[in-house]
Amino acid sequence: MPIVLNGTTGDISGSSLTGIDTGKILQVVQTEKTDTWSTTSNFAFSDVTGLAVTITPSSSSNKVLVLVDVVASSNLWTSYIKLLRGSTEIANAATGMQSNQVCHFSSIVTNGTDSNTNGFVHLHSRQFLDTPNTTSATTYKIQSAARNGGYAAYINRSVPDRNQDGEYDNRWVSRITAMEVSA
Repeated sequence: MPIVLNGTTGDISGSSLTGIDTGKILQVVQTEKTDTWSTTSNFAFSDVTGLAVTITPSSSSNKVLVLVDVVASSNLWTSYIKLLRGSTEIANAATGMQSNQVCHFSSIVTNGTDSNTNGFVHLHSRQFLDTPNTTSATTYKIQSAARNGGYAAYINRSVPDRNQDGEYDNRWVSRITAMEVSA
C-alpha cells in the first residue's frame, strides 16, 4: 500500500512507518561543577570530583551523546582531560601515533607566562557519540592530571587565582551532559 501525505492537514496514512524516531533525543542528564578542583598528580589521572553524569538508556541499541565543557588551567602550559564510561577511557582512538605519543580526549597548550602570570584558562569543549550497548545505568566522568615534577592542574580557576575586582582570574562552571539518542 502506498504512503499518502495529505497536503492540507499534513497527515500520513497508508502504511506503518519504521525508523521515523531515529535520532530523537529521548532524555538529557547534566551535571554542573561549580567549585574548584586541583591536583599535583605527576601524570596520574584521577576523577574530577563533581564532573560525572549517569544515564540509563531505554534500549541497548540507542547511543549516548556526551557533551563536555570543562574550564581548566595548569602551571606548566598544558591541561589534559580524559572521558571515561565507568572505568573505561573512551574517545581517544587516534591512529598512527609515534612510540612516545599518547592520545587524550582533550589537551590544550598555553605558554607558561600566559598561564602563570596572565591567568589564561583552557576551555575543553568536546563531544562524543558513544554506543554503550546497555540498558543499565551508565556513568560518564572526567579525569585530569598534572605534569610530572610537582606542577599543578586546576578545574574552574586560573593558576594565579587572584582576587582583583573581576578583571582577571574569574571562577567558572564546568558541565558534562549525556543525551540518549534513539537508534
